[in-house]
Parts: sequence; C-alpha cells; structure tokens
Amino acid sequence: MRKRIWILALSLLVVTSSILAYFPLTQQLSNPYDVSWENAIRILNTGQVIRVFQTHHLDVTLSLKNETVLMTREPTIDAIFHEIVRCGDPCQNIVKATE
Repeated sequence: MRKRIWILALSLLVVTSSILAYFPLTQQLSNPYDVSWENAIRILNTGQVIRVFQTHHLDVTLSLKNETVLMTREPTIDAIFHEIVRCGDPCQNIVKATE
C-alpha cells in the first residue's frame, strides 16, 4: 500500500513539474505595446531590437534590448525579414523566428 502511495506521489510530482516547466513558455507577453508598422521599422533601424517573431497572421513581435516588447502588423508575410536585411549592420544579430 505504501509503495502505491509513493508511486502516486512521485507521478503527481513529475506531472506538476512538467506543467510548471511548460507554463512560462505559454504565457502571454506582459503588456506588449502596439505600434504602427512605420514606427516599428523606425525602431528596428535603431539597432535596439534583439528578437523578432512573426506569425502567419502577419502579427510581429519585436523584443528590445531594454526588455520592452512591441507588437505590430506587417503589410505582407515576411515583410519584417526584408526590413531586417535592408537595415544592415544594426540588425545583423537579431534572432528571427516564425511559426
């Protein structure tokens, strides 16, 4: 009987740990700022962007060096990646992701 309780407790611990490890990856961004596409490109060209994420729905998330998160909508798919190329040196180390 004790062995079953320990197995159950261990199983619950593993499941709980898995859920807690997964949860931070699925949280919504805390207070992202919505900006226009034009403003997003201006900010991109300053070299302050460290990460860019694009969705299939044209939503773009820009993460800045100061931990600010900006949201915008690109006019066409992959437009943000074309802008990164146009930006040149200030944007060469940006981490890029897409869904």
